Amino acid sequence: MRRISVSLTAIAIALALCGQSLAAPDGAAIYNKCLGCHKPNGAGMPGLFPPLAGDAARLVKANRDFPVDVILFGLKGEIRAGGKTYNGTMPAYGGGLKDDEVAAVLNYILSNWGNDKLLPAGHKPFTAAEVKKERARKLSPEQVHEVREKLKLN
Repeated sequence: MRRISVSLTAIAIALALCGQSLAAPDGAAIYNKCLGCHKPNGAGMPGLFPPLAGDAARLVKANRDFPVDVILFGLKGEIRAGGKTYNGTMPAYGGGLKDDEVAAVLNYILSNWGNDKLLPAGHKPFTAAEVKKERARKLSPEQVHEVREKLKLN
């Protein structure tokens, strides 16, 4: 009887652990890493960090891969957003976030602060597979800035 009880307990623990590892990451919880610069409402910080409110959807419209690159590899260099200049440095989070976590935080950002109303028709949520593909590019923050310049986002 004791052996059955121990076996059932082990199975219950294994199932609980599997359930935890299969759960989708919480984009809102991951966004907590972004709060210091981009603020809880996505407003950013004047002169340093651009707003995500409204601007994140514009980035997706210009090039769907670009926001993934910014999160994975960071961005360094002066930019303009909403007619204002920003010169902070976005750190690279690719080393600290898994592919599904990057997708989750992007999807969170794009579904908040009015971004969802500005997305292109037919927009689909980001996936871990998309992030994995982009991660293979291994860009520097300066190269991400060059991509932004080529997209004429300033």
